[in-house]
Parts: sequence; structure tokens; C-alpha cells
Amino acid sequence: MNHKPLIRYRWIKRLTFVLAAAPIFQATQCLTGTSMFFQNFANGLPSAYFQTLQSIALLPIQILIGGGTTGAGTGTGTGMGF
Repeated sequence: MNHKPLIRYRWIKRLTFVLAAAPIFQATQCLTGTSMFFQNFANGLPSAYFQTLQSIALLPIQILIGGGTTGAGTGTGTGMGF
């Protein structure tokens, strides 16, 4: 009896299983996306920190210009836009 067809069938079956599972092996692309997200987040931190400090430092001037309000909650839409 010839076992070659059976051996080939088993080999093809294993190959198709590996090919079907191939997308799972692309986990490095997920790591690349995650690292890009954290790099963008880390690059944005100094800007966010500066904007926060700037808004705190300029708050007294905004209150003076706005007539005692910071423009939030006026309801008319005629605030200074701060």
C-alpha cells in the first residue's frame, strides 16, 4: 500500500493550519501601533502642560476682560470666547 498520498494530505493539512493562523503571528504590528500611540501621547505632554499653565496664568486677565466672568455659562453666546 502506498502511503505517499496520506503523508501529503497530512503535510497539506498542517500547512493550511499554519497559513490560517498566520494573522496571529502579526502581533508585532499591534505593538507598533501601540508604541506609536504612546509616542504621540508622550510628544503631546509638554504642549498640554504648557497650555494648562498658560490658562492658569492668564485666568486673572480673562476675568478682568470678561467683567468678572470667564465667558463660560453666559448663555447668550456673546462671551469673549475664552
